[in-house]
Amino acid sequence: MGDRVKVLVTGASGLLGRQVMSALAPLPSLLPLGLCYSRPGPGLLAVDLTDSQATAKLLREERPQFVIHAAAQRFPDKVEADPAAAAALNVEVTRHLAELCRELGARLIYISTDYVFDGSEPPYSHDHPTSPANRYGETKLAGEAAALEAPDSLVLRIPVLYGPVGELRESAITVLLETVRSGKPATVSSYEVRCPAHTCDIASILADMVTLPSPLPPGVYQWSGLEKVSKWDVVKWISSEFGLSMDHLTEQAGPSGGTPRPRDVELVRERLQAAGISHHRDLRTGLMEVLRGHL
Repeated sequence: MGDRVKVLVTGASGLLGRQVMSALAPLPSLLPLGLCYSRPGPGLLAVDLTDSQATAKLLREERPQFVIHAAAQRFPDKVEADPAAAAALNVEVTRHLAELCRELGARLIYISTDYVFDGSEPPYSHDHPTSPANRYGETKLAGEAAALEAPDSLVLRIPVLYGPVGELRESAITVLLETVRSGKPATVSSYEVRCPAHTCDIASILADMVTLPSPLPPGVYQWSGLEKVSKWDVVKWISSEFGLSMDHLTEQAGPSGGTPRPRDVELVRERLQAAGISHHRDLRTGLMEVLRGHL
């Protein structure tokens, strides 16, 4: 291994985790190790992070210098359906990883969300008072606090993600292709807006955070895409790009039904930019590249 820095990535088979592993693997200074649970794949170690003994044994054996904690229950409706399971993964696992990182002298990077804000006062700086609008945001905010119990920890808040997917439903953005082409009547919101980020951009940001010559000060950092769009905007793009009818879709100008979603949670990006970290690809271009593989 020499002087290579070992980076353990949780959720390494997930939407973001796959791209993080791809971004870290070519870097000669790093030795990434991916952990997964539900979608094992080549080169990944299977572990149930809620099994505290198994998790502690693994980390003590591997002794990473960084832990990027991307594993989470990230679907708000699933959090509402089983809040105890969501809290176990989003909060208690994070607390345990923070304790282990403190013990081993490793640095934890906890992946959080723009949903720690309620959407009423955008754009949000990293030190703006938090106020989640749903249980998902509450669990991720509690996870932030748990992560920061280890004094050297970093929190990276990110928005809704899109990128290479095995199934369209992996992302709330890519799944809109199915909404358009299914022909089934549906309402699509033009009320809530997001600043989606490509998983490859977030993975590059994480690679930079790990490899900066001068380590980042501990605390909260944020990144999101530069384009602000609603789901209605995206389905119009898809319809135009691929010649698909929208006749079965109805615009919903008011809040979406179901689990409450904040209206606008744009994140201020300046703290990472000040450290020389910035990665962004055009949303429409990047999204259409992803979706073409699923037509």
